[in-house]
Amino acid sequence: MKHEDVVTALKIIAETGIATGISKDDLQSLKQYNLIDEDKSDKTIKYTSFLLTKKGRVMLKANTKDKPA
Repeated sequence: MKHEDVVTALKIIAETGIATGISKDDLQSLKQYNLIDEDKSDKTIKYTSFLLTKKGRVMLKANTKDKPA
């Protein structure tokens, strides 16, 4: 995954909690780098939801700051 793809995937997961439009391989690489983790708090939902880890939140915040023009 390119850096822009990682930031986009983190943004999607942060907003929705669902990995829509993200391939299984990309999810595995995000898990491998400890950027996301499965949300195991609610067992009644049918789909797998994800949470950003602290490392993922920091990366997302650092890459979504408004850049000066």
